[in-house]
Amino acid sequence: MRTPTLPALRRPLRLRGVSLIEVMVGMAVGLVASLVIMRSFTASETFRRNVGGVADSVQTAAISGARLNMLFEEAGASFVQGRNVWGCKLAATRNKAALFPAGSYPDPFGTFPKQVRVMPVGILDGGDANSDIVAVMSGSSAASNRSLPFDSSDGKSLTVTNPNGIGTVAGAVDDLILSVPQDVAGGPGTCQIVQVASDFSGGTAVSDASLGLKVMPAEAAVVAPASYTLVKLNLLDTSYGALASVADSPSAFHLGREAAVTFSLISVNSNGELVEYDLLQRRGVQSFGENVVLLKARYGVAPPNSEVINEWIAPSEWTLSSLMDGSTGREQMIDRIKAIRIGVAVRSSQIVNTEAKLTQLVLFGDQTGVRKFSRDLTTDEQRYAYQVYDWVIPLRNMKATPK
Repeated sequence: MRTPTLPALRRPLRLRGVSLIEVMVGMAVGLVASLVIMRSFTASETFRRNVGGVADSVQTAAISGARLNMLFEEAGASFVQGRNVWGCKLAATRNKAALFPAGSYPDPFGTFPKQVRVMPVGILDGGDANSDIVAVMSGSSAASNRSLPFDSSDGKSLTVTNPNGIGTVAGAVDDLILSVPQDVAGGPGTCQIVQVASDFSGGTAVSDASLGLKVMPAEAAVVAPASYTLVKLNLLDTSYGALASVADSPSAFHLGREAAVTFSLISVNSNGELVEYDLLQRRGVQSFGENVVLLKARYGVAPPNSEVINEWIAPSEWTLSSLMDGSTGREQMIDRIKAIRIGVAVRSSQIVNTEAKLTQLVLFGDQTGVRKFSRDLTTDEQRYAYQVYDWVIPLRNMKATPK
């Protein structure tokens, strides 16, 4: 019987490991790879921030620019063909309290004159460091900017030959009227804002498809027995009250629906926001643009009896105080303003890394002297990216047929 043989025992394999040199080489390769990855990520993130900052500034400029265009293109509407309107001292009351002269304005409008005079646009110079404050005034009437003489014995109602497009929506009337004295010596007088009462006339309103509301018809269609229409004023305490004076043969300028009338101030607050303030205090300060560093403006001025702009005048040359001093001849100066040129500097929302840092902001670079604006940036401000926008907004109503 054959004895089975046992399997031969395998010799143990020699254990293998990683030498110290190999470990060091691997760590070096890993470190280099980490540095390359971090460098690539940092470059990508920097590029993303830079592109994002530019995109944000473009979006801000588009939104704020649209709002500014809408405001200023309508400047002067309802006033432009009237006499003794530009420079008249504005008066208005609500809740039996005077709105002008104002007691105070919220920031950043604290330096604006408390007594306001009517003009399409006005610029208060902000100096070398601060933004300008720009005022804009306009109505929204179907009356084609023309005045309407009226008769009033007690200031509580106006007797007119044509109600000038006063309209009703769902039976409600809230139109505003500006009363402007015409028989004045020297400069313009005091003009007052009043409001039409809901039962403003004994006539019958008719539908106007182009306006989308009912309006009082012209004199020939006014319901008998009168060839004149009695327009009652809203005398409620919460409204604008009665006329304070009916002297000096005033004329009425229909301003349109109360919500559509503009008496606004525009500037930049301490948070870098473009803000609008309503001088009639129908609403508070409203923001419509962010990350804005500067807002500057220039008057586009044409020679007398011309519509062609030949120079851009700085608010330090035509100061707001001189344009609103109520003196003779200011109407002619204001009539020469045909456009407004806006300069806006917008900053990125995040710090950007760039070797080509911007050290100075320049607005209206094609101008010279005080008409050109520049401001040096601090070291901290240079950490951000900036975009400068400069565009012209025509004052379309100021190109209407001369008075």
